[in-house]
Amino acid sequence: MKDRLKLGGVAGRHDIPNINGYVLDKVDDPADIEKINSDVKESLDNLNLSSGLDLYVTGLTSVTIAVIKYCFDNDVALTCYHFDMVSKTYLPQIVR
Repeated sequence: MKDRLKLGGVAGRHDIPNINGYVLDKVDDPADIEKINSDVKESLDNLNLSSGLDLYVTGLTSVTIAVIKYCFDNDVALTCYHFDMVSKTYLPQIVR
């Protein structure tokens, strides 16, 4: 079985070790939900997510929700990882 793809939400927001890349390179307007949904769909449609997605949350809620929506709409297993300031590690949250 192929390893799950590990992606950060948006490039340049946090230094995340051991990931394969980012869902989006940049977001010009966090309030432009339609564009974010479209950009996330375009990005994730080009990836092999058959083994699931590990999303390292980088802080833009609109991007995180767009990824969650995409995964539900496309039957992709998803775990979100949140940075814990105390332990300095990422904590998993299984979404689907």
